[in-house]
Amino acid sequence: MFWLILLLLNVCSGVLMGTLVKKLYHGVSKDPLTGLYNRRCFYDRINYEIEKMKRTKLPLSLAIIDIDNFKTINDTYGHLEGDKVLVELAGIFKKQARSCDTVIRWGGEEFAMLLPETDKSGALAFAERIRKLVEFSNCKYKITVCIGITTVYQEHDAEKIISVADRALYKAKEKKNMVVLLTE
Repeated sequence: MFWLILLLLNVCSGVLMGTLVKKLYHGVSKDPLTGLYNRRCFYDRINYEIEKMKRTKLPLSLAIIDIDNFKTINDTYGHLEGDKVLVELAGIFKKQARSCDTVIRWGGEEFAMLLPETDKSGALAFAERIRKLVEFSNCKYKITVCIGITTVYQEHDAEKIISVADRALYKAKEKKNMVVLLTE
């Protein structure tokens, strides 16, 4: 009987530890407001996708999304309203993402989406669909986004991919409510 109790305690503690580890991972990998993956998790995901791209020879796209004039919403209506906008947009992005895509809260009013096995035309079509969905959403405020995209077809490091997508985003932000794709 003693051994049975000891075995049950051991099994229960193992299950409890597994649950705690999952909760801990969720706590450090997810944005608490939107429930999206956070920037810390992003680097694990992009490095995984780069390794996969090397094996499969299929393209990888990255889209970085910025909410136009978001500061005005926070300044005019308050940060709670701004948070509601972030949550609503995160929902739009999650709903449009495929199961293989990774949606990230990049920080502040920026989001990023890793789009594995997605070429330039697929990434542009996806980003344009996101842009239109946001522009014509039922959000209580007039919201638009800028999206910078890059697509890589061969080995690159994460920093280079991010840098190119970020440059594309800044080009898009020059005019607002735009999608811009850059390659190196």
